[in-house]
Amino acid sequence: MRPQIALSALTAISAAATGHDLRGAPCFEACQMVIRPLEFTDANGIGGSPKLRMCRSRISVTSLYLCTKVYCTPEERTSGLDAHNETCRTSVQVPLPPFEEVLANYTEDEIALVQRFGQDEWEDKKRFEEAVVAEDGFFELAYNTIASWSYVYRHHYIYGSAVVVFWVLVMAIGLLSRLVVSLGCTGMAKRRGWQAIPLGEPGDDARQVDKEARSPSHLYLWWKRHVSIPAAFGYRNAQPFGWYTVPPRIQSLSILVFIAINIFFCVHGYHIFPGNLYYPDVWPQAWRYISDRTGIVSFANFPIIWLFGMRNNLMMELTGWDFGTYNNFHRWVARVSTVQAVVHSIGYTILVFDSGGWTQFAQYWTELWWITGEMATITMCTLLPLSLYWMRRNAYEAFLALHIALSVLVLFSMLGHISSFGFPWDRLFWVSCSIWALDRIMRVTRTLAFNRAFWNTRAKATYDPDSNMVRLYIPCSQSLYRPRPGTYYYLHLLSDARFWESHPFTMASISNDDGRARATSLRPNSGLAEEAAALLSQDTLLEEEYPRNENLTMLFLIRPYDSFTGRLRDAAAASWPRPASLRMLVEGPYGRSQPLHQFETVLFVVGGSGIVVPLAHLSSLTKSTAKTIRIVWAVREPAFAGVVAKEDFGNVLFDEKLGLDVYITRPTTRERRVELPKEVRVMRDRPDVHAEIEDAVRDFGARGSIAVVACGPARMADDARRAVVEILGSGADVEYFEESFRW
Repeated sequence: MRPQIALSALTAISAAATGHDLRGAPCFEACQMVIRPLEFTDANGIGGSPKLRMCRSRISVTSLYLCTKVYCTPEERTSGLDAHNETCRTSVQVPLPPFEEVLANYTEDEIALVQRFGQDEWEDKKRFEEAVVAEDGFFELAYNTIASWSYVYRHHYIYGSAVVVFWVLVMAIGLLSRLVVSLGCTGMAKRRGWQAIPLGEPGDDARQVDKEARSPSHLYLWWKRHVSIPAAFGYRNAQPFGWYTVPPRIQSLSILVFIAINIFFCVHGYHIFPGNLYYPDVWPQAWRYISDRTGIVSFANFPIIWLFGMRNNLMMELTGWDFGTYNNFHRWVARVSTVQAVVHSIGYTILVFDSGGWTQFAQYWTELWWITGEMATITMCTLLPLSLYWMRRNAYEAFLALHIALSVLVLFSMLGHISSFGFPWDRLFWVSCSIWALDRIMRVTRTLAFNRAFWNTRAKATYDPDSNMVRLYIPCSQSLYRPRPGTYYYLHLLSDARFWESHPFTMASISNDDGRARATSLRPNSGLAEEAAALLSQDTLLEEEYPRNENLTMLFLIRPYDSFTGRLRDAAAASWPRPASLRMLVEGPYGRSQPLHQFETVLFVVGGSGIVVPLAHLSSLTKSTAKTIRIVWAVREPAFAGVVAKEDFGNVLFDEKLGLDVYITRPTTRERRVELPKEVRVMRDRPDVHAEIEDAVRDFGARGSIAVVACGPARMADDARRAVVEILGSGADVEYFEESFRW
C-alpha cells in the first residue's frame, strides 16, 4: 500500500468538503481515477502534478472524455465535468475545452478502436502518445472502488450526524414529558388515587378513600417502579461501586442505547471486497474504513460532551433534568468518544506500519495532523482515570483544574488534527468552543444579576465548634432573581488566597433584617401558568412580596470538612465572638424547585446538613394546601440539631402540619447538653428509612398525594429510593425526589 494511495481518500474528502461533492457520480470519479496516474507525451514541461496534467494535457483530457463517453451516462458526465472544470479554473487558471469539440472527430467505430489499458499499465504509470480508454474489467474495478468509498463515507456522515440526533430525540422526549406533566398539574389531586394498602396488621390500614379519587394507571405505576425511579440494578445508586457510580435505571437505559447505536454505527455500513484499488487486501481496507468511521463519530460526539458538561445547559431548563443527569450523560459520551478515538488511532498506526514499517511510522511523526491527533487521543485517555468518582470525591480541586486544562488541550489538538482537512470538520471545533464560551458568558451574567458590584458582596459568617457548623449570611437584595428552594449557588471566597475556587451550596432560607423568614418557593396553587413559565426560566424575578427597600439575606448552613469549607471555617472562627465579614462572589442560582406544594403529604428524609432542603421549603409548604409535612432528620451532633431547631425552624416548628423526628446517630458525653424543643421527637441510632416511608404511606396515604424527598448520605438516599420502589409494588402511588449534587 503506497502512502500516496493511502492518502488519496483524504484528498477526495477535502474535495467534497470544498463543494465539489462527486459521491453521487462514481462513474466520473472512476474515470478520473484510472486516468490520473498515467503519463502522456504532451505533458512534457507541464510538471508532475496529476492535477496539472488532467487540466492542461490535451491527450489526458481526451482520454478522460472518452472514458465518460464509453462508461457514463450524460447526467453523470455533465455533473462530473462541471466540477472538474471548476477545479481547473480555480487551481491552474485553465478551463477545460468543450466536450463536443474534443470528441467531434470520434465516431463509435473509432472509439472502439482506441487503445485499451489495464491495471498493470495503470500501476506502472505507463507513458502513452495518444488517448486511451480503460479495459472493461479494470474500469469496473475502479468503479467498484469509488462506489465502495462513496457508500462507506456516506455512512460516515450519516452516522456522525445520528449520534447528535439521538440526543436531540432523548431531550425532546424529556421536554414532551415535562409538558405533559405541566398540562396535567391542575388536576393532579384528582388524577391520582391513593387506596389503602396492606402495610401492617390486618385492620390497621383501613381508611376511607375519597370517592372522587381514581386509581392511578397501572402502566404509570409500572413505569415508575421499574424504569424511572429504581437504581440501574440491585440497590446501589448514590453509593459507588468502588471507584465508579452507576446512574439510575432510566439514565442507564438511555446510556446503554447510546452505546449500542455507537457500536452499530462503527461496525455497519461498509462495502469491502478483494482487489480494491486503494487497498487490494481486505484487512487493510477494513482497518481504513473502521478507522475513519470511529474518528468521525468520535469527533461528532464532541459538541454533546461540551454541552452536557456545562453548568448553563439550556436543556436543563427545558427538560427539567438536573445537572447530575446531564453530567452522567457527559461522562458516558466522553467515554464512548475516547474508545472510538483509541480505535481510530490504533487503526491508522497499523496501516502505517503495514505501509512502511518503522521508517514510515517515524516519518508520520513529522506531520502536524498526525502529532496532534495522537496527542488528542492520549489526552482523552488520560482524562478517563482522572475523572473517576474517587478523584472527583477526594481531590475535587485537582480534578477540576486537570479536567479543564486537559479538555482545552484535547480541543485544540483536534483543531490541529483536522486543520489539514478544513471545512466542514472545523465546524465541530467551533461549535464546542461556542458552547464553552456561552457557558462562561452565562456564568458572568448570573454573577452580575446577583450583584452588579460582584466584588463587594459582604457576607457574615459564624462558626459553632459544638455543632461543627458554619452559618453564612449573604445579602441578596440586589439580586434580579428570586431565591427559590432547591436552588444552589456557587460561592467564591474573595477574601481567601485561592479566590478562584468555587463550590455549590444549597440555600437554607431567606429573611429580612428583623429576622422574619420569607417564603422562598412557588406560590401555593400556582397552577398551569407558573409551571409553564418555569419551562422557560426557573429563576423568576423578585416579586412584590420582596420590596426593593427591604434588606434580604440568604442563609447557608455549611458543614466544614477540608479545602474550601475548611478555610471558610477558619475564617469564621478567627473573628469569634463577632461574625466574620467576608467578601464573597456569588454565581447563581442554579437548579430548580420541585413542585412539593402540589402534594397533600410531604416526607423529608434527610441527613446532616441536608436539613437545608426542608428548611427552604417549609415557609411555603405551611401556607400551601399540604396537610402533613414530616421531617426525618439523622444528625450526628445533638448540638447541631438543637441550634437548627431553635434558630432556623422558628415559629414553623409549632405548626400543626409539621412533624420533626430527630435521630442522633453519634452522641458523645463531651458535648454540651442541648435541650431540643418539646415539639421535636428525639430518637437514638439511625432511622429505619424503609419503615419511616412505609409508616407515612400507611398513615397518610388515604389523604391524597405523597412526596418523598431524600437529601443526605448516599446510603440514606439509596434506602429511600429502594423503599419507594417497593411500596410502589404494593399499589401505592408515591413520588420520589432526590436532592443532591454529585459531580
